[in-house]
Amino acid sequence: MQITRKMVGIAVGVMTIGFVSGCSTPKVSSHNQVQPDEQIIAGGMGSSDIRTMASKMCPSILSLPEVANSSDVTRIAISPMKNSSRFIIDMNIFMKKLRLDLSRYSQGQVRFFSQKNGTKTRTTLLKNRREQLVDEALNQLADQIVQLPMVTNESEPITVAVLPVLNVNFVNMNANSFTAMLRSKVAERSGGKILFALPGSSIKTDYLLTGQFIADGMKQEGIVNLVDYIGLMEDRMKKGESLDLYDQSSSSVSGTNCGIQVNSLTDLGIIEPSLFRQLQASAGLRSEPNVTKRLSVMLVDAKKELAVFEKMIVVEQKITDGTQNADFVLSGEISGLSKRQGSQQSDYLLMTMQLTDPLSNEILWEDGYEVKRASVSGTVYQ
Repeated sequence: MQITRKMVGIAVGVMTIGFVSGCSTPKVSSHNQVQPDEQIIAGGMGSSDIRTMASKMCPSILSLPEVANSSDVTRIAISPMKNSSRFIIDMNIFMKKLRLDLSRYSQGQVRFFSQKNGTKTRTTLLKNRREQLVDEALNQLADQIVQLPMVTNESEPITVAVLPVLNVNFVNMNANSFTAMLRSKVAERSGGKILFALPGSSIKTDYLLTGQFIADGMKQEGIVNLVDYIGLMEDRMKKGESLDLYDQSSSSVSGTNCGIQVNSLTDLGIIEPSLFRQLQASAGLRSEPNVTKRLSVMLVDAKKELAVFEKMIVVEQKITDGTQNADFVLSGEISGLSKRQGSQQSDYLLMTMQLTDPLSNEILWEDGYEVKRASVSGTVYQ
């Protein structure tokens, strides 16, 4: 549905009636109520200017070819307005009035993002939905594993050992819990065709279920080679040692700094516990970053050490305000020129608004509203 001339005409007509009615002499009711367009106190910018500005700019924006001829909804992100005048003004009121008129007269074809109100509640809601989304992703992953040829074509059950998931980045999340849930779902769906070894067992198995936990945009700290990691886990299983890399009873700990690249099994056994201690000591490393977190699950042939199956799932989505999907950015500024002589003073105020393409940074539309008022005393906005 496109924005039609009729919509724009209705917006112009209704706004013009309101503007004209506000030009009459101010009338105060018995309850001290006045019309929004009436200017009671002289000087500066008043409510009538805000309404007039919106009535002028709303039809202009709706008439833009990029908006009026769009076959899809036009999404606009709002940039905070800048106040370069001498007045202390709630700048949100200008943008709110224009946003209200655009929403009303576009009949839903122009939409805005909730960039302040409700964001905390939205964040809480999205976090509460994570468990359900992860469970659905693990269900799909388990279905794919039990349908693999090495499972369906074998007459005898295949045996699988689960190795702890490797954290490629240091983030505050227990990645091993996801493979534990996946193991349970696979065992349930396989109907006895996949048998899992007891955690910590040293028996030989056909395959290894492991993976990597990856967080987008994180610093590379404590990177470990996955092949060396699997080899270390097998070595620990043979010796009957703990599979927990952070179990310091299996390795000596030296004073190694965070951020060192791990290139050998010896380094791996020494550095990981040290990194874990620093993770516990540093509040910055313990804080949960707002980034997309993925789990790459791998089913590895234990003899060939080759991954016969690999799938990456999102276990936590970065929470954004949605403005990355904005078609345009609406911004504005109020500038002022003030003069004073004795008790007489005048203020010239110019409010400009721009609609910008966020990709090309081109100003697609720009308009302004100007007013000059005289008064005998200073005007204070509250």
